Amino acid sequence: MKAIIFDSSTIINLALNNLLWILQPLKEKYKGEFYITESIKKEIIDRPFQIKRFKLEAIQISKEIEKGVLKVYQEQDLGREIEELNMIANRIFIGKKNNYLKIIDEGELTALVLAKKIHAEALVIDERTTRLLIEAPNDLNNIFKSKFKENIKMDQKNLKLFKENIGALPIIRSVEIGVAAYELGILDSYLLKWDKQARKDLLDALLWSMRFKGCAVSEKEMQEILQEELKENLFLLRDKKKQ
Repeated sequence: MKAIIFDSSTIINLALNNLLWILQPLKEKYKGEFYITESIKKEIIDRPFQIKRFKLEAIQISKEIEKGVLKVYQEQDLGREIEELNMIANRIFIGKKNNYLKIIDEGELTALVLAKKIHAEALVIDERTTRLLIEAPNDLNNIFKSKFKENIKMDQKNLKLFKENIGALPIIRSVEIGVAAYELGILDSYLLKWDKQARKDLLDALLWSMRFKGCAVSEKEMQEILQEELKENLFLLRDKKKQ
């Protein structure tokens, strides 16, 4: 099955940036499914719908489900795997008095389990802890040491089990989702006619807004993305002039 799993963090980021609408054209280009789990639906729709401050975003996200852009995967047959992963992932880092640090919540656990079950091509998540646990656990350990001002130990056995359980799962952030939409021309309606560097300003604004809304992306990464995109646009411009 060609599919991508979305965590709540990325969906919320897109909603806060009024960019949920880009999911439909991206899905059409991808020609696969965009899934969220039942637990993630509770996080981004069911609970926020009861809170006036977040109700509008909950309605907007719900419309993406009604349109079939996002599909909700029921978790009845994932219970055992979710509990097993919980026992592993939340017993990797050990703090004071040998207490384990709980680092992954229910929604993220269900997304990880579903990704493995259906052989998803990627997990879309902005939350830094889960991403680093998959990509760079030693860096995450250093962050915890700095944050808690104490020696945080790692249970290497559970870390190994976690890696074996999850496998080589690619991680995508809302920044990559936004850049994909930018590259495909989906955001071209935002280009300003009076702005001589409209494409650069649009991408710059997109990256910063996604960072401010919760995506874990560094200024260095954003500069690298901008430079790469500008380089590609320059090559395209030269090719057009030659023609």
